[in-house]
Order: sequence, then structure tokens, then C-alpha cells
Amino acid sequence: MIKLVAGTTDTTAAARIRTVVVRWIATAPETIGHYRATVPMFRDWLALLDGEPVGLGACFLMPGGQESAIAVAFNCVLAEARGRGVGTAIYRQVSAHARSLGKSHLEVAGFEDDAGGVAFAKSHGFVVVGRTRALRLLLDGCPRPSIDLPEDIVVTTLAERPELGRGVWETACEAMADIPYDGDIPASPGSFSEFAALRLAGPNYIAEATFVAVHGSHVVGYGQLSWEDRAAGISDHEMLAVRRSWRGRGIASALKAAQIAWALDNGLSELRTGNEERNVAARGVNAKFPYTPLPDQLLYRGPVAPDT
Repeated sequence: MIKLVAGTTDTTAAARIRTVVVRWIATAPETIGHYRATVPMFRDWLALLDGEPVGLGACFLMPGGQESAIAVAFNCVLAEARGRGVGTAIYRQVSAHARSLGKSHLEVAGFEDDAGGVAFAKSHGFVVVGRTRALRLLLDGCPRPSIDLPEDIVVTTLAERPELGRGVWETACEAMADIPYDGDIPASPGSFSEFAALRLAGPNYIAEATFVAVHGSHVVGYGQLSWEDRAAGISDHEMLAVRRSWRGRGIASALKAAQIAWALDNGLSELRTGNEERNVAARGVNAKFPYTPLPDQLLYRGPVAPDT
């Protein structure tokens, strides 16, 4: 017997299921709670099979995506519960929420080494529309990088200068629009209030590891680390962005080096990152440091399930 209940029924189980299924992106209960509070129209469900939590579904709009015909979804089912209709039940539920928002398509992320997830996506009419080259940097024995900046640029953090938050958002607006993405609208961080609530606050936010490149009083770039698994010392390169007119001067590499140096100084064990395979400039920055590959992350797009 399959039953879908509100995700709030057991957020700990929901976080555990997502972490086990996705594997390369750890999710804490506090992270899901933060999404519920800050991500537009976020709804999530826990799938029970004979009373046991075995799956997680969620559907929401990313900030700035209100005009898109696409909603974002999660569909995670534990390996031992697959092939019993749980994933299909979740697909129908997230589709119903997407339709209520006026959306006709879903985007779902997965990893290429999840054969079951790949097969499920294909069987329901989803196609790969993006591929992220995922990477990890193990910090044990990692050499400390030098931070080489143009002489007219200084690097600070949002912990030291929180008033630079709006400049960080303005940089994100410019940079995200340039990230390769085959959606019906360009990628966007949303409004400043949405961005600040989601990216500059919450359990994963690290103000002292949100590095900001400044020319005078003008923000020209930023590099942000966020917690992925605080207990294990794993952090994610949330974003690395430089304004168009300042690119090609080594600012992105310096910001990346500052992130790695901070992680080494604070005893972290691992950094994770990834860039869309067509984002040649960002991948070139990563190539300067000793990252090693993880399985590629795939972005699927497909139709909402029929209304039955």
C-alpha cells in the first residue's frame, strides 16, 4: 500500500531518503525546512510503503521562475522500494501541484550513475536538457593555493561587510543570465528579497565563506561556499560569479582560491562543485585546482503527468 503524506510528517526521514538516493548532495532536515520557508510555492510529500517512509517528492518554483512554464521537482525513491509504483505516485502528486501553478512541464535533477532513475525518467517522456560536470576536492593533503588578485581589487566577506549583499545579488543577476540553460526564460536569482532569504540566510549559509571582490565600493564578483554536510566537513561551491566587464582578469580564480584556503584553515574535509558542461569559462577555473570527477549530474525535462 502506497500513501503520500505531508513532508512535515517526518522531515528527518525525508532528508535521509534524499541524501541516500542522491548520494552526492547531502540534505539535512534544516535544509528542507529552509526551502519550505523561502522557496516559492514549495510543497513536499513523504511516500509511505506499507507504513514505512521510502520516497520523497517535492515541487516548487525557483525564484525568478514565475513566468516559466516549468516547475522544479524532486522524485527520490529508495532502491529497495523501486518497481512498486512509488515513483509513479510521486510523479502524479508533483504534477498535480505543478498544474495548480499553471505549469505544463517539470525539471528534475539526477545523476548519470543512477540507472534506475535514468530509466524512470526516459519511460515517462523526460529528456536530458543539461549536464553538469560534478567535481570534488579532497582537502587532506591539498596544497594551499595562492590568491592572486589584480592590484585594484580587494577581497572581503559578507561577514565583514554585510552591506555588500545587494551588490552580490546584482552580480548574480548578471552572471546567472549567462549560464547555459535551455529553458523558456533565462536563469535568475529572483528578487533581492528572495535571493537574500534563500542564499544569504539559513542553516547552510556561511557569511565568513561568502567572498566578495570589490573595486572601490563596487562589487565585481563573489564566490560562496555553503554547508552541504557540516558534521562531515563537506561544503558546496554555491556560486562563483564575476560581472561581465571584469571577466578575464583572474578574479574568479582568486575567489576560488580564497574558498579553498578558507576550507583548509577551518578543517573541512571536502569541497564539491560542478558546472554545466557548456560553461567553458567556469570549468577552466576549476581545472586550475586538483578537483577529481564525480558522476555527471543530469537535468531532465518532461511533461506533467496526465490529470486522471
